[in-house]
Amino acid sequence: MNAIDKIREKKEIVRGVIYARFSSDNQRNESIDAQIRAIKEYANRNNIVIVGEYVDKAKSATTDNRPEFLKMISDSKQEIFDVVLVHKLDRFARNRHDSIGYRMELKRHNVSLVSILEYLDEDRPESIILESLLEAMSEYYSKNLSREVMKGMRETALKGKHTGGAPPLGYDVDPETKTLIINHKEAQIIKTVFKLFIEGKGYKSIAKKLNSNSYKTKTGSEFSHGSIASILKNEKYSGIYIFNKSSSKDVDGKRNGAVHKDKKDIIRIDGAVPAIISKEEFKIVKEKIDSNKRPGQPYKAKQIYLLSGKIFCNECGNNFVGNSHYSGRNKNLHVTYRCNSKSSKRNCSNKEIRREYIETFVLDMLSNYIFNDKLIPKLIKAYSRYKYLKNSELLDKEKNMRKRLHEIKKEIDNLLILASKISGSESLAQKLTDLESEKVILEAKVSKLTTENELNKLSEQDLVYSFNQAKSLLAYGKLPMTKKLIELYIEC
Repeated sequence: MNAIDKIREKKEIVRGVIYARFSSDNQRNESIDAQIRAIKEYANRNNIVIVGEYVDKAKSATTDNRPEFLKMISDSKQEIFDVVLVHKLDRFARNRHDSIGYRMELKRHNVSLVSILEYLDEDRPESIILESLLEAMSEYYSKNLSREVMKGMRETALKGKHTGGAPPLGYDVDPETKTLIINHKEAQIIKTVFKLFIEGKGYKSIAKKLNSNSYKTKTGSEFSHGSIASILKNEKYSGIYIFNKSSSKDVDGKRNGAVHKDKKDIIRIDGAVPAIISKEEFKIVKEKIDSNKRPGQPYKAKQIYLLSGKIFCNECGNNFVGNSHYSGRNKNLHVTYRCNSKSSKRNCSNKEIRREYIETFVLDMLSNYIFNDKLIPKLIKAYSRYKYLKNSELLDKEKNMRKRLHEIKKEIDNLLILASKISGSESLAQKLTDLESEKVILEAKVSKLTTENELNKLSEQDLVYSFNQAKSLLAYGKLPMTKKLIELYIEC
């Protein structure tokens, strides 16, 4: 007996959801339509009512970067569907570990997984062997494909051609030669970043300057500390082509961009990319970055500066940075903030500020004006208004669904009364079946919407608790946590 027959023994109507996925690297959009069409035909043949669809489009199925899949796993806890229908098992997961873990999670909530092209009977021990073989073959295919793709990309890289994805800011890809060419408008941004950094500006200060001029990254986002750091460390801008530098993904499918592979595995070709900045400029920047990483003197303890990146000089506009030094015979420690122009040996007459003075002042202001109990009713009102406006469409949708559900139940009741008087009417039986199916679908949708709306609610008690927790952390918490709170509440 298969999973669907088992469910039908307990329930009159089997509720199913569709999960479909395809890789954007080598499949077309039509493949999703083909998967869904085949699953719906299977559902019709087996009298399964489809109550939802979850579709993911991802570059790789080897990681859990599949929001719709994870949403489906989460929704299974509500028990609004009985079976997940997939085209093949490799659409569900591409490695055995993930497949076992997620299938067990579904089973905890009485949900079965069914592949429409691979017949597996849960009651037959032979199906366990077949299932294991299918999953092992899928995992082998995935890893073998990755190896073959990497071989092809290495050959492309050795010719100095772009290996795919978006080119770095400052470059475009020549459609004929597939090599990088300079985008002169974007190249000016790159030159500005290197120039400002050499002049002593910090990452955040450079990002703020670019954003104030409405410059954007290659993806159309604003510049940040990370995007500036990435630009300054990219050797392509000095004319050196680099491939296969980042470390491989770990067991969770994540990659640490800060960890690099062995030099023997990295492809480096000098002159294969048109340079935007000179090698001398890149060398200066690299030395400056490396020097900033060097540890301080042995007698200097590491200091935490809560307001780093938040204070700016009113004379030269540069940002204030943390500074600590010892003076006098007793080697008294002085911890201050001072203008970065002084740190980079440029002229600025603004005086240093003792850390304890400015940080105490800011923390008092936060405590008195932000974490003020009198603000809570106003915040509750503002938040409720915000959520109402944001969710009004969903609330209207839920209201209309409930109204239709009420109408369907009345129609079913009326038809049942009519059926008791008229026997053998095929059209009446079909109408009842259609209404029951529509009722099941609507009940599942209403349940999902209700759950989403409940999760979005915030009570006054919740906000009071959160405020007290934040206020307590601000007063008595560890410094790194206090710094995170400041990052959240102080905008410069």
